[in-house]
Amino acid sequence: MLHYDSFFTIGKTHVVCEDYALHGDSPTPFLIVCDGCSSSPNSDVGARILALTAKTLVEKQVDNLISDYYLFGQRLIKQAADIAQKLPISLSVLDATTLIAYQTADSVRIYVYGDGTILLKNQSDKIDYINIEFTHNAPYYLSYWLTEERQQEYASHELYPLIIQDSRASQKENAIYHKPLIFEFSLTEYPTIAIASDGIGQCYNFSDGTRISLLDVATQLLAFKQVEGDFVKRRVKRALEQFAKQGIYAADDLSLAALVRTT
Repeated sequence: MLHYDSFFTIGKTHVVCEDYALHGDSPTPFLIVCDGCSSSPNSDVGARILALTAKTLVEKQVDNLISDYYLFGQRLIKQAADIAQKLPISLSVLDATTLIAYQTADSVRIYVYGDGTILLKNQSDKIDYINIEFTHNAPYYLSYWLTEERQQEYASHELYPLIIQDSRASQKENAIYHKPLIFEFSLTEYPTIAIASDGIGQCYNFSDGTRISLLDVATQLLAFKQVEGDFVKRRVKRALEQFAKQGIYAADDLSLAALVRTT
């Protein structure tokens, strides 16, 4: 049986939460996490537009777009831009990371547009992760897909800013900024698969400024005692309460969505 849930919360240093997460089950269980850019005004609005538009595209099975990373990304940002223009607000609100995970047969496929983290927990409860970031802290958002000018502007800063760190590998991978970020994992090998915003790597002990390792944070967030109902919400809230007692807080907004298969 497959269980799925999501949660997002504001970071300690933020006034407005720019993360948004949701999940659904039609036509297949899916997760969506979006993280707005702090330097782009109203990106919290853009994150919600992207997440809700992506949800609609998945549920309506529009032209089977979900099976194609590029086509799905193009349709998603175009429809989100149409919505933004009707409000009307600047298209810069769509400067937001988008992660989508969905079940396909006995596996989970994940698309990443921008940065974020994939968490994997195997049958022995060992946790691995794939962390995706950009050297100049400016992810290649879907909003750059809207115009050739913005793509060229982005490429002019650095051609290979993408860093992919897989905890199962010995070295980080440096890649071109527009590398398609497509991943697929077996639910048999990894009964727990989650996606998270980059806030998972921004937890600090505020008394001494020490950053808590991504693996330590992930271990706490994925320590599900039960996987019924709002299990992600319960676990993340509890973990953050336990961290707070130690003076540890998420500096950045944090969102997590997870799929758990039980026998």
